[in-house]
Amino acid sequence: MNTERRANIADFRVSVDGVDFTDRARPRLVSLSITEKRGGEADQIDLMLDDSDRRLAIPKKGALIRVQLGWRQGSDVTPGLVDKGRFTADEVSWSGPPDQLAIRGRSADLTAAFRQRKEAAHKATTLGALAQKVAAAHGLEARVAPELAGIEVAIIEQHGTSDMALLRRLGREHDAVATVKDRKLILSPIGSGKAPGGAALPSLTLGPSDGDRYSYREIDRSGEAGAEARYHDVDTGERSTVKAGGGGSGTPRRVRKIHHSKAAAAAAAKAEAGRAARGAAEFDMQLALGRADLYPEQRVTLAGFKPEADARKWIIAEVSHRLDRAGGFTTSIKLETK
Repeated sequence: MNTERRANIADFRVSVDGVDFTDRARPRLVSLSITEKRGGEADQIDLMLDDSDRRLAIPKKGALIRVQLGWRQGSDVTPGLVDKGRFTADEVSWSGPPDQLAIRGRSADLTAAFRQRKEAAHKATTLGALAQKVAAAHGLEARVAPELAGIEVAIIEQHGTSDMALLRRLGREHDAVATVKDRKLILSPIGSGKAPGGAALPSLTLGPSDGDRYSYREIDRSGEAGAEARYHDVDTGERSTVKAGGGGSGTPRRVRKIHHSKAAAAAAAKAEAGRAARGAAEFDMQLALGRADLYPEQRVTLAGFKPEADARKWIIAEVSHRLDRAGGFTTSIKLETK
């Protein structure tokens, strides 16, 4: 039986406009960082390369970068690379000494057309149909959770706002993951534990030995009272109120907007109650060993920390990966209560 331990060695692969750049980047790598977020904000890559010989060409803006991260070998890790998606280089800089080339890119799926402001009105539709309409306009595939697809939308207007802003608005109003990833427009309830493609993400359990650093914060307990939203009742001509969540003491959070229907108000109250509940606590952790297989929306159980932290249900809100020239590969996660 071979019990020899193997050193943990990180690995990566980078291509630019379809051409493998890994062999050139590897001896020059200063750092490679990727941040993945849940909402409408684009995922981001930051690549820093040593250019002390000044032989690197500054890449053109708009270059398409594809990245894989993982481990080449190691007794404490699972070898293999994980595809972290495509990014468009939208910011490049060169500085020194020491001479270094910095490249920043954002999710390639959030195109310029998706960010372009427009005038539009969407009437008498559903959330699913609206998502299909926006996705089709940009050559995307709409993936809308069944529990959201049938929600009626009486009217929603875009006055000088982009389709990206519209998507963020829909996510905010329905407490949903609202983003574009892997050529898919995603609308899914926050905390559903699903990947952009719709597949269930595996849950994981973390303890103190899994992290180099961790912190737990209790922030706001107002979410225990839930939330309320108002709407104009066409039958009585008066304003009425619907509530969602809560069960605890205190005053419910109130949504400022007056809605056109009871259904719209109920959705808004539910969304606000969800945000309030998740705002009750946060947990940040830097893992001792990088985990390229972690994604936002993954469910996490904490074990061995403070009882208050262990007792809560958690989901990953943000993941940051960093690989440096010394071969270190770490992953940091931000957790929200579920």
